[in-house]
Amino acid sequence: MIGTLKNVEILSSYRAESKEYRKIKNRKTHAFLFKINGVTEYDFGGIRTVLRENHVLYVPEGASYEYTASPGGLYTSINFSADVEHPAPVVCPTGDFYKIGYIHDSFSELWRFGSLPDKYACISVFYDFLSYFTRVAHFNDLEKNKAIIIEPAVEYLKSHLFDPNLKVENLSRLCCISDTYFRKLFASRFHVSPQEYVISKRISHAKAIIESGDFDSISEVASLVGYKDPLYFGKAFKKIYGISPSHINQ
Repeated sequence: MIGTLKNVEILSSYRAESKEYRKIKNRKTHAFLFKINGVTEYDFGGIRTVLRENHVLYVPEGASYEYTASPGGLYTSINFSADVEHPAPVVCPTGDFYKIGYIHDSFSELWRFGSLPDKYACISVFYDFLSYFTRVAHFNDLEKNKAIIIEPAVEYLKSHLFDPNLKVENLSRLCCISDTYFRKLFASRFHVSPQEYVISKRISHAKAIIESGDFDSISEVASLVGYKDPLYFGKAFKKIYGISPSHINQ
């Protein structure tokens, strides 16, 4: 994510139509590129990112990149100087920023041709946006870190989902964190507990098998999705779909 910004100064701003292809070498300034409409794909030396409507891309000074854009796409660029720690391209949504319409429609014109009060208003909006952007980018970065922490368990879970010996309570050990913290991070990412995740995936797969007709008995289906006890499987199935697995396709 973008680091701390110091000594920030707006240098220029313009509203323009994206060229369909362009290659930039050693960009002269930092910039926020606010996408008004259309889609632009950027390539920062093999690191690709897509900028869509109502999103903004921070591009650091000195960056070299190329981009391709959909025809007719518009954007507003705010170019600035600053001392930035660990500069790297960052994309974040702008829909919640209270002055995004002002940036899309008026900022560049007022910065270039407005009166002194207009320029002060632009500066005020720009600093408000810096606060918003830093907060959103920091939150997104925290979410990525959380995802990384539990990734060993997630990968293990996906590859052992139908293993009847799978023990959800052991997953936290793969991440070297407490079970309580693991469950909190897991729920934050998947919006269900690890146990609920396993049951949902297993029962969904069981329903697909039953609907295909490629099975000999409900006990076989239960075994295929990781249940040793067909009765327990039947209760779990009915809890999710409201009917017993034997009534599917009837």
